[in-house]
Amino acid sequence: MDEFGRFLEATPAITREAKEAARTRLLQAVREPVPMPSVPAPSRRRPRLAWRLALAASVALAVGAGVLAVRGDEQPVTTPVASVQELGDKAARSAEIDPYKITPSPGRWLYVKQTIAPLRKEPESEVDRDKRMTLETWHSLDGKQTALDDGRGKLVIHEVGPGMTGADLARAPVTPEEMIARIGASVDATPATEFDDAGATRQERIFRTISQLLSDQPLVADVRAALFRALPMIQGVSVKQDAIDAAGRHGDAFVYTGALGRYEIIVSPQDYRFLGTYGESVAERTFDLPGGATRTVKAGTPLVWTARMTAKVVDKPGDQL
Repeated sequence: MDEFGRFLEATPAITREAKEAARTRLLQAVREPVPMPSVPAPSRRRPRLAWRLALAASVALAVGAGVLAVRGDEQPVTTPVASVQELGDKAARSAEIDPYKITPSPGRWLYVKQTIAPLRKEPESEVDRDKRMTLETWHSLDGKQTALDDGRGKLVIHEVGPGMTGADLARAPVTPEEMIARIGASVDATPATEFDDAGATRQERIFRTISQLLSDQPLVADVRAALFRALPMIQGVSVKQDAIDAAGRHGDAFVYTGALGRYEIIVSPQDYRFLGTYGESVAERTFDLPGGATRTVKAGTPLVWTARMTAKVVDKPGDQL
């Protein structure tokens, strides 16, 4: 700590930048490893429950790519994000240099591997915070098909339903304003579903659609960057620090809290790539089920928790490299 004290004495003003510089120097001096959070080991089993979860969601918030690797005892140094605008700009710049390249094509696929908290039981919407499983999906680069295990070891290809695709967003001009306009028009033209969207504001639906696009659609780098820059333009979006994804990684999050739910898109505080997502209900509500039954979702119920671990362009569904 003497090193830290001498550094502070030589610093003219204790600004945020000065504090961060001192913290950086201290970390370099002590090289003290930071313990990683303990999370249950993910299972590679892909039961039918996971298949149904993946098909449904597309309601789930999901994420972009990237895992930070720290070599030896070097500790990553982070700077607190002051505003949602700053976070959007940093995440956009990271997306622009993302190592996996997407070129819309009918012949190749994006392989995505996620760690997720699975549903407790069907047809309940609550996910189990204490369990993890691995979910693998493949998405055609033209945005028209998705492939996944059907829960019995068979790979099934599904046509993507009507809605916004990466190809739609890639048409010029590709700007944050245009992303909001196109997604807003799609939201306006899509009837709200009882559970997912009923009572949600237009801004919440746009936020969730962006999350869905980042999860389910292969997106060229400039589209991904424009979507990140569009998030601060959505009224009500804020920043949360020290958010945690389903793999236990800490990050900064874009957050939208609506009348019924709160949703997070989490990015790394070191390189600002997607890490994962989290969503929970914020108000109790009851809705009808087929056959006259009802279901009540209590406030605080976790609805989605994900961590994207791998994203690679491959030749065909089933490929992982």
